[in-house]
Amino acid sequence: MAETEWQHASWVSLVGKWAWIIGILNGIFGIIWALFQIITLSALWAWLPGAYAPTTEIWWIIASIVGIVISLLIIRPKFSNPCGAKDWDALYGWVLKLGGLNIPWMFIWGLLLFVFGWYGWAGLAVLIPAVMLIFAGPKEYKWSEEKAPK
Repeated sequence: MAETEWQHASWVSLVGKWAWIIGILNGIFGIIWALFQIITLSALWAWLPGAYAPTTEIWWIIASIVGIVISLLIIRPKFSNPCGAKDWDALYGWVLKLGGLNIPWMFIWGLLLFVFGWYGWAGLAVLIPAVMLIFAGPKEYKWSEEKAPK
């Protein structure tokens, strides 16, 4: 019997393949927006002494840089490349083992990108394919290690 492709493979592969680019663009947009706010708010409030301090925007820039670094160093090689190649086994095997529990790294890094990204768009580009793979994927996800009978 010929093996058929998973019904969601095409769009999950496409979104996952581009997730790292979405993360980088998201970070760049966050930096641009923060700089725009610093410039405009500084000019707007210049006549009021001590009325504006760009602390929120500076943290926004730092978070955007963290999101870009995560996208380049982790999401691209560990998530986007396997998604583009439809290498679902590599993604199923990318787990954090806590005791007997297997937690998908896709969820952890997707949540981090959600937190450090501009309104969560970068995180969603990882989390949506990850949720589809784990809960509606081509095979059942193993949340725990199988214990050998004694």
